Amino acid sequence: MYHKKSEKGQALVIIALAAVGLFAFTALAIDGTRVFSDRRHAQNAADTAALAAALAKIRTPNYPPNAPNAPDLAAIAAGEDRAESNGYVTDVTDADPTVEVNFCDEVGLNPPCEGLPASADTPEEQAEYIQVVIRLTTNTTFARIIGRQEVPSIVTAIARAQTGSSDTSSGLAAISALAPSGTGVTMNGNVTLDVINSGVFSNSNSGTCPDGSIVAVGNGNFDVDTNYTVGSVGTASGTFCSSPSINLNGDSWVPGSQIPYPPTNINPPVPSIGCSLYPITITGNTINPGTSTGQFTIPSTYGNYTFATGNYCFENGANINGNFNLTAEPGVNFRLNGGGLTINGNTSFQCDGSMLIHSVTGPGVDILGNSTTTCNDITFYMSSGTVYFSGTSANTISAPTGGDYKGLLIYLPYLNTTPLKIEGNSDQHFTGSIIGVSSDITVAGNNTSFAVNSQFVGYTFTVSGNINFTVNYDPALQYLPPEGPSIELTE
Repeated sequence: MYHKKSEKGQALVIIALAAVGLFAFTALAIDGTRVFSDRRHAQNAADTAALAAALAKIRTPNYPPNAPNAPDLAAIAAGEDRAESNGYVTDVTDADPTVEVNFCDEVGLNPPCEGLPASADTPEEQAEYIQVVIRLTTNTTFARIIGRQEVPSIVTAIARAQTGSSDTSSGLAAISALAPSGTGVTMNGNVTLDVINSGVFSNSNSGTCPDGSIVAVGNGNFDVDTNYTVGSVGTASGTFCSSPSINLNGDSWVPGSQIPYPPTNINPPVPSIGCSLYPITITGNTINPGTSTGQFTIPSTYGNYTFATGNYCFENGANINGNFNLTAEPGVNFRLNGGGLTINGNTSFQCDGSMLIHSVTGPGVDILGNSTTTCNDITFYMSSGTVYFSGTSANTISAPTGGDYKGLLIYLPYLNTTPLKIEGNSDQHFTGSIIGVSSDITVAGNNTSFAVNSQFVGYTFTVSGNINFTVNYDPALQYLPPEGPSIELTE
């Protein structure tokens, strides 16, 4: 007899296979959602950590001098702290830490910085980009059935920290007056003025002679490479007023847009010069840093003296008058807390590297008599008082070529309305910007030649006397107001 074979039990195989498929779909739905959620949370944490690091970098100054990488260290700490606040902790004992904060100029990053613009092709530019890497592991529930007990992930975020940069030009002419009305620029006397690679700008829109925006009287010869620009608002433009005996080379005047006064971008940081509790001392021919409570003087009438590197604070000014040969080592800073600094007589003063003079209160700095000053890399920051050059003093001074005061030779901020005057009967050679936001700047002399690589920016500007005045304008040598710092998430 034939017996038909039984097919009982075949459904169990199909059910078992279907169960595996159902568990796989369940694992994809539940564990996959968990992985996606963890990655999303980690990505948000990486983004905020990168922005926190970038913000810390632009807010942290480069001091003290022995810690020039302070902004980078602050950025790393801020990035790690923000990631930790979101639950991701860096364990320095772990070979594969949860959080890493790196700069994109570092070699051998894994993963590498990706998504940088094509312009970031040098280590200096790549150092502006901060990468945050978060490594995480998501434990699975249903995916264990198919052999996946955990799912590793890596998320990255990159932020750019631009600490501020400068344009190639300040936008102002070699000679610029900021006064919004009245006569901004006056050229008076037997003046020969030669402005190379730039011109003369008066922000004033005064349109009535003889008190126009720019006034030239006397027997002068005025030569500018560009033009004489006067401020204009709407249809009201300033006027160039000149007497018949004035010889002009360049457009008599052209209207230009009036800029706001005071300008907000010309605002270099106030110096931070700390004062010691110890007095200034003189050991042999070396003057040692400290604080002078009385008026500081050098005891002999003749000698060679050296200011050693450090901060000198003068509570009642300093009077250097005699036959001295003075040298300042690099890193000498003067802070005038009261009284002024006077260099007079036959004093020779020389400094060659990073000198800063800050007048906090008092009349400022006078360089007079037959003194000779030769200084590279120096800035006069006059919160109070002025810098006055007079007599037969011969001065060759130049601004710093780097740092916060790059290109800034003399600066009088907005609240300092003291006039700034450069006059005398000897040659003067200046390099760097001379800025008095609220100051009347005067250059005058008798049978004098002034050849400068400077930019003059004042409330008003006057050149007068019997003077040959040559301004060779090179924007790379001037103070260029920095653009504001910025941060952005780039990847």
